[in-house]
Amino acid sequence: MPKTGGVFIRMLLEKHYGDAVQLATGKGFDDPSAPWAQHHSIDDVPAEFRSLPAFGFVRNPWDWYVSWFHFFMSYPHRPPHFVTVSHDKTLDFAGFMTSLYTYPEDSPEYLYNSFSAEYYRIFGCSEAAPRNPGIEMGRYETVHDDLHAFLSRVGVDQECLDDIDGFRRMNPSPHRHYSNYYTDEVVDQVYRHNRAVINEFGYRFDPA
Repeated sequence: MPKTGGVFIRMLLEKHYGDAVQLATGKGFDDPSAPWAQHHSIDDVPAEFRSLPAFGFVRNPWDWYVSWFHFFMSYPHRPPHFVTVSHDKTLDFAGFMTSLYTYPEDSPEYLYNSFSAEYYRIFGCSEAAPRNPGIEMGRYETVHDDLHAFLSRVGVDQECLDDIDGFRRMNPSPHRHYSNYYTDEVVDQVYRHNRAVINEFGYRFDPA
């Protein structure tokens, strides 16, 4: 899932396992494709690997949207659907979110920028069943502890486990606490459009 610690996890595993770390396409992470090409779905995993343990991360959607927005506002390339929704990067965050919800939910503009659409696509689940029982889910908010617990269970080298806490945030988006960017209306919009995941994982809008 984009913006949930994937760069940190990739760099950790590449440090200890090198070329054994692959995209679902079989390519390495130096694939020059756009960054979202690294976020394949569980359905893209080759058949010979589908029996292996699967692990993913979820994130508070209110926080995720702020991170997503600020990442692409500063991103040097021009993802077309983000550019469209952001009015060529002229809108502030609240304006971007209001613009997003004017697009049909089956449109590329909505699907590409929607937390839930990405979550359901990547983890092979749906609004009716927002958790894939074949994937163990961790939380971005506790990424170090959850990753350590999962990798311990699947037998990753101790040297790799010992290195987890030494990695700081990678690929961060520059922004303040997410609550600073919301209006009451946008808070409600995010809940309506992502309620299944929010309720499944017990997330809430935290004004702290």
